[in-house]
Amino acid sequence: MIKMVFVDMSNTLVDGSGANSGADFIGKGDLYREIYPKYKAGKITMTELLNKTYGCWAGLNVYDLQKVFEKLDFNDGAKETIKKIKNEGIKMVLLTQIPVQLGELFKKSLGFDFITGTVLEVKNGIFTGKVLEYHDNKAREAMQILEREKIFPEEAVSIGDRKDDAEVFKKVRFGVSYNGDEAARKNAKYQIDDFKKLYDIIEKESNN
Repeated sequence: MIKMVFVDMSNTLVDGSGANSGADFIGKGDLYREIYPKYKAGKITMTELLNKTYGCWAGLNVYDLQKVFEKLDFNDGAKETIKKIKNEGIKMVLLTQIPVQLGELFKKSLGFDFITGTVLEVKNGIFTGKVLEYHDNKAREAMQILEREKIFPEEAVSIGDRKDDAEVFKKVRFGVSYNGDEAARKNAKYQIDDFKKLYDIIEKESNN
């Protein structure tokens, strides 16, 4: 029986980078597109990537986050599929490093039960660009959520597209690679390019 689904955000739930969405909104998004390939190549760590990325959020007004959220391009069928799975009584977790303030909008709009995210400093309603708390290990956070909710790893699945999602795939019942990189594909039981297929996979596996 499947009781929980972990969902990656960037390039899975949405097309593009959620981590860079705030910087893009204020016209400072180019740096992320320069440094992310370095992270993929293993030349910088996730912590370094987060520091550089969220440094570009400096100057963004917290009250503009709703506008940032509305500009996000959700992948076809993603919103409907999340709600459909949740209606089956399965807990949904947005497992991501986006700022928690932005994550809360996903929780409110799509009905996620839990979200993870990076804590950024805000002064007088403005992001300073300083990271206060890192959430840079998805596998560890997934296990903490499962333990807290008293759900076994064999009762959870995960969908994502890159190597940090692949680490979650190894811990849970199975992983689903959504247009994933080599690590995600290698460690996933399923590979899909249509988000709507996630529901069919969960329905199939729940009956096994």
